[in-house]
Amino acid sequence: MTESRVIPWELGVDEFDARFALMRERLVRICTGFVGPAMAEDVVHDAFIRGRDKRRQLRREELFEAWITRVAIRICFDRRRSGTRLLEVLLRSRPPSRELGGDTGLRQLIEDLPPRERTLVVLHYGHGYRLEEIAQMSGLSAVNVRTILFRARRRLRNAIERANQ
Repeated sequence: MTESRVIPWELGVDEFDARFALMRERLVRICTGFVGPAMAEDVVHDAFIRGRDKRRQLRREELFEAWITRVAIRICFDRRRSGTRLLEVLLRSRPPSRELGGDTGLRQLIEDLPPRERTLVVLHYGHGYRLEEIAQMSGLSAVNVRTILFRARRRLRNAIERANQ
């Protein structure tokens, strides 16, 4: 007697791309509500990459929309949490006497950092990579990454203090 096996549904790359394209604008609107219009496109792109890599985890075809929406929302929460975490680290010593300008002011200060420091700050605080992961990506040692992040935080803290005087 032959045994019949049920082959589970698997989402292929082409099908994923097509289904994601249909949902893209909706995801941008959803993400805009969480992280604002400037960051929403980046979040949706990250959701595309993450979803495409993990598409084999989805076992039921009818759950695609809910699944990819949840992926995008998690990325939104991660972005907001990491931005808040960086601001808390920078302002831990003393709260500012005057508003820096919220996310926009902090974002501008980060943009003004030297390229290497800016890159490491964004990877660590913006995307949540650990020091070891950043070291591997950048070809630096973990100690060097920690030192560069320390300098960047000090530079940002000084810039915030100057802005508050």
